[in-house]
Amino acid sequence: MSQDETRFISADGHVMEPPDLWLTRMDQRFRDRAPRIESREDADYLLIEGLEPAAVTDLIGTMANEKAEGKPILARNHNRYAHVRPGALDPALRLKDQDLDNISAEVVYPNDAMFIYAARDLEYRRECLRAYNSWLAEYCSAAPNRILGAGMLPGGEPVQWSIEEAERCAKMGLKSVMLPADLPRVPYGDPINARLWAALQDLGMPVSFHNAASERFDVDQFPPTAGGTMMATVHLKIAGQLRTFASLISSGVAARYPRLRFVIVEGGIGWIAAVTRLMDHWWEDHHHWLEPKLEEPPSFYARRQFYHTFEDDRAGLMHLPLLNGDGLMWGSDYPHTEGTFPHSREQIARDFADLPAHTRRKIVRDNAARLYGIQ
Repeated sequence: MSQDETRFISADGHVMEPPDLWLTRMDQRFRDRAPRIESREDADYLLIEGLEPAAVTDLIGTMANEKAEGKPILARNHNRYAHVRPGALDPALRLKDQDLDNISAEVVYPNDAMFIYAARDLEYRRECLRAYNSWLAEYCSAAPNRILGAGMLPGGEPVQWSIEEAERCAKMGLKSVMLPADLPRVPYGDPINARLWAALQDLGMPVSFHNAASERFDVDQFPPTAGGTMMATVHLKIAGQLRTFASLISSGVAARYPRLRFVIVEGGIGWIAAVTRLMDHWWEDHHHWLEPKLEEPPSFYARRQFYHTFEDDRAGLMHLPLLNGDGLMWGSDYPHTEGTFPHSREQIARDFADLPAHTRRKIVRDNAARLYGIQ
C-alpha cells in the first residue's frame, strides 16, 4: 500500500465553536439570551439559559494540549478558551493537525453546542442549533473533502423543524445530521416522528447520536471531581449509547426505515455483542407477541443499519468475530483527552496488532469512506 492508501479517516472529531458564535449569529430577539463564555477566577464557564454553568474542561481541548505535550493533567477547572488547540477553531490549522496524525479526512461533531440539547425552551434551542449549523457549514467549506460536518437537528415537536433543518443542512453541504442521544423526551418510536424518519431516509444522510448530546444532560448529577467525571464518562458513553441503540431497534424505527443509516458516536464497541445477543434472546422467546412487531431478530437490523465509532477500545476489537466489521469506524476524537491525537498511528498499531491488514484498513478508513462518500 502507498502512504496515501494507509492514511486514516477519523469518523469522530470535534470542532470548537467560537466564543461569540451565538452572540453574533442568533436572531436578534434571542441575542440577549445567547449561549456565551464567562471568565471566572478558576476557569472559563459555558452559560446556557436554563442550565447550570459548566466549567469548560475537556470540551475545548486544553487538557488535550497537555496530554499531547506529555504533561500531566493536574486539575479539572483551570481551562481558558484562549488555550484551546488552534486547529479546533481554525480549519487551516486543523488540516495541519490531520497531516501530523496521518488523517486524510474527518467527520466533525460539536463541543459546546452538544449541551444545548438540554435547554428547555425548544424555540430557543432551535435558534441556537440553526446558528451553529450555519457556522459549521462555513468551517467545513474550507476543505469539504477533508472536514465533514454533522449538522444538529432540534428533535422533538414540531418535527417539521427538524425536517426543514435537515434539508437546509444538506443544501449547505453538511454530510450527516445528529439528534439527541440517550432517551429523548419524545421517544424515537413515537408516531409523531414518522415524518422525520421518512424525510431523513429520503435525504440519504447518516443520522448520528453522540454520547454527550443528550436532552437529559445535567452537570449536577455527577460530583465535580475526577471520580465524578469518570462516572459521567461511563454513563454517557456506554449506558446512554446502549439505550440509544436498543431503543432505535426495539421501537421498530430501524425496521420501518430500512435505508436509514444510524451512527452511534463515541460509545465504544466492547458492549455491542453482549447487548445484541441479549436482545436476540428476548426476541427468540417473545417475538410472537412482541409490539411493535419485528420480523427479524434485533441483530439483523443492527448489522444492516448501524455504525459505531470508537477511539481506544482494544477489548472491543477482541470481540470482532461477534461483530459486524463493516459497521465499525475508528475515530481520533480530536482534540479531546480521551482521543488519540497526536499518537493515532501508535494507538492503531497496538490495538490492531493481531488483526489482518484488510480488517484494519476497513475499520480505520474504508467503512467511513463508504458511508460518507469520501474518495
